[in-house]
Amino acid sequence: MRRVLSLAGLAIALALIVRSAFPMEPGLDYFTDAGGAIDSLVRWDWRGFAANPPLMGPASLYLRAPFVWPVFAESEQVVYMAGALPCLAAVVALGFYLRRRMLALAKPEHAATLVAVLCLLNPGTFRSIHWGHPEELLAGALCVGAVLAGIRSRTVLAGLWLGLALATKQWAVIAILPTLLALDTGWRSRAGAAALAFAIVATLYAPMVIGNPGRFSDTQTTAANVSADAGGSATEVGVANVWWPTASKKSDEERRASVSGFAYKQPATVGRLTHPLAVLAGVPLAFVFWRRRRPVEAALGLLALAMLLRCVLDPWNNDYYHAPFLLGLLAWEGIARDGWPRLTLFASAALVVCFPPSARSMTELSADAAWVTIPYLIWALPLAGYLAVAVLFPEWLERRRAAWTRTTVQVK
Repeated sequence: MRRVLSLAGLAIALALIVRSAFPMEPGLDYFTDAGGAIDSLVRWDWRGFAANPPLMGPASLYLRAPFVWPVFAESEQVVYMAGALPCLAAVVALGFYLRRRMLALAKPEHAATLVAVLCLLNPGTFRSIHWGHPEELLAGALCVGAVLAGIRSRTVLAGLWLGLALATKQWAVIAILPTLLALDTGWRSRAGAAALAFAIVATLYAPMVIGNPGRFSDTQTTAANVSADAGGSATEVGVANVWWPTASKKSDEERRASVSGFAYKQPATVGRLTHPLAVLAGVPLAFVFWRRRRPVEAALGLLALAMLLRCVLDPWNNDYYHAPFLLGLLAWEGIARDGWPRLTLFASAALVVCFPPSARSMTELSADAAWVTIPYLIWALPLAGYLAVAVLFPEWLERRRAAWTRTTVQVK
């Protein structure tokens, strides 16, 4: 009966994951965000590239441009999907590596195969493609790769993958501490990896900074902060985060005067703290991790936890934001635990249930805000708590499991 229930749960989770791919309208945000910068790169228009930087970092733009060049005259959808290929390839490569590493660690072969498949087949992948953010997949794979390289004491690779991740998406700063904690070979190697990472970031950002420093500064400021309304007294807040229950609905006039897609607002004093808090939430967790001298493999769990907290605490949380979290969770379950990705399947299925796959804008998500937010918080907050205990205090879980086993035996 236990085996039957496990197989049934697996089948349901996989069915829900596939459901997240339908309907899909690839590239929604691409045509107003990264598309113009990549087009400029294809035309070798560096001035235009610097004048119109997207909110993301430049690494994925450089990577995607050569794939866009051969199909530049085709339709927008073809151009977008061609550019998404190298980002998808990074996830596929991570899946192959995890499978090979799991087999080397004598994990079950079926579990290793399932982990490899889930690297690509998960709602984070489908929704990132849908919303036009394949760079989310690239950055997530690079962050996990940096921690994995640290676990293997590969200082140069850890610094390389971390630097490329930081130059792909700004939220990759969350991966800095897990990567350095995984690289448990002394402060010199950690300093070397960090120096290499920041050198890569400086190099890749240089064309943007030099080409148009004012525009670059404005873009990074926008990426780091939540938009305020015309009066400056409130900031935008979306659905599926801890801030929504304390938010109030905007009037039609307020929506027209600010970002119309967001139907809710929160006090500006709170709103300006939300993004920094989402990033800095992992710092005390990393300190506890270091003080308790957790095994380096547990740094994958720390990364997954920090990425989940980034989603829960982000006032603009969306389904595709969870792509890095799912990849980190998958790697932790595959490498540091028994190999079976139970939590990843659960989180993937829960995401599909909470977020409507047909949504094309924040307006559509806001229309059913309570139906998205409440179910999301019901599973996301307990999962974050479980991950915190499992990563930082696994002994307590073992004691509880042992006590439950003894009680079950006595009852029988």
